[in-house]
Amino acid sequence: MESQSPKSYIFPEEHGRGVAFVGSSNLSKTALRTGLEWNYRIFCEREGEGFAQLCSAFDSLFHHKNTTSLTFEWVANYERHRETQPVQRTGIPEEKPEPVPKPHGIQVEALDALERTREADNEAGLVVLATGLGKTWLSAFDSAREEFKRVLFVAHREEILHQAHQTFRRIRPDASIGYYNGKEKAPESDILFASIQTICKKKHLQIFERDEFDYIIVDEFHHAAAKSYRKLLSYFTPRFLLGLTATPERSDGGDLLALCQENLVYYCGLADGIGRDLLCSFHYFGVPDTVDYSNIPWRSSHFDPEELDNQVATEARAQNSFEQYEKYAPPNSRTLAFCCSKRHADFMADNFRGRGLRTAAVHSGEFSAPRLRPLSNFKTVSSTYSSL
Repeated sequence: MESQSPKSYIFPEEHGRGVAFVGSSNLSKTALRTGLEWNYRIFCEREGEGFAQLCSAFDSLFHHKNTTSLTFEWVANYERHRETQPVQRTGIPEEKPEPVPKPHGIQVEALDALERTREADNEAGLVVLATGLGKTWLSAFDSAREEFKRVLFVAHREEILHQAHQTFRRIRPDASIGYYNGKEKAPESDILFASIQTICKKKHLQIFERDEFDYIIVDEFHHAAAKSYRKLLSYFTPRFLLGLTATPERSDGGDLLALCQENLVYYCGLADGIGRDLLCSFHYFGVPDTVDYSNIPWRSSHFDPEELDNQVATEARAQNSFEQYEKYAPPNSRTLAFCCSKRHADFMADNFRGRGLRTAAVHSGEFSAPRLRPLSNFKTVSSTYSSL
């Protein structure tokens, strides 16, 4: 079939009027107004026959028997069956894929423990690894075994899903990988990264067979006692379910092990990670706080959110935090501060910005700074961690 790439844009209006552009431009302000492009603008009022011919040509393509809707399912199916050909670039060296890293010592121990637990006929298990020890890499290594054809990775934040996507792609470069969230849905993917907020809904769960996935990974498993996760866990029947967390202790007393058949497969905490030179050591400083927390009401296992905000988002406490920051933060470093709410984060960011510091409040609210840029800065710059 002859390749065609028409670039035409039709803007129909009421009463048969309209305008169209035919030419080489992409549909952008730069291309249409400032770039050096050749385009022909057709007004229906001036060139009625030409405009009609253009609309007719569009309709014939749109309703052609070979035209199909472009959906995420179609793309996933195409990716699964397409035949790739090596690209020949004369004089340009081929870009080599990144080598697959080998598991470090703690991951090797965890992988051995996972293999032994399955040999003992366990169908679920919890692995607790301190932050930084590579929980996602561990799940990618373990689920890459031959017996696990289809994998579901579930998390509650998009950043986790995107990072996991990159990790699994390194381990399984030839697998069909897709998302199932509010924006994208590729349920036929070999490895599916799903947002719990989306997949837990009944209309989405019922798309899948109960035994659809051989291996299910639930990241940040300390959230699994929530209703949304319980729906997912009670619906699917995988060959193996892996729960991952760095913080197995829940403040509400929820029993995570009960959701993993009371099977703690492997545990490695922060102290062990530091002792084995896989995590950096740190200095911890306790600093004075101006808030009397005994005066804040307790609501459903948490401080009353509004009253807590009123107590912590104050000028006096911000002044104290700034003084501690100046005292302990290394020069020329970035500082990551944890706040108790979105309002508190916005308040502290504005306050520190008023003191001449570059700040960004990152959270799930409408006033959050763009997530990727502030987070990516921490990949290459040493940081100070503090609680505000």
